[in-house]
Amino acid sequence: MLKREKEKEKRIAMERISYLIERAEKFKKIDYELSRRYIELARKISMKYRVRISKKYKLMFCKKCLYPYRSDRFRVRIHKSSVIITCLNCSSIRRFQLR
Repeated sequence: MLKREKEKEKRIAMERISYLIERAEKFKKIDYELSRRYIELARKISMKYRVRISKKYKLMFCKKCLYPYRSDRFRVRIHKSSVIITCLNCSSIRRFQLR
């Protein structure tokens, strides 16, 4: 039986996740459903190989409906040192603290 190279698998998974999310950003104005599918695949890869999606990529899409944020599909508000992002597809709200 061969031993798995977990570090190598995780590195490859991170490369695939970053590639898929960048493709989703590129295609979000052309085909919105395709970009959602890319994000869904990236999320499945991250769960399978237990790799975190980096913070800069997490802010690019809605956590609930997995649609990438587009200028007409989300709202950003700043309230007292926190950022409130509202997805207009599913009405989910995300809050982040500013430091």
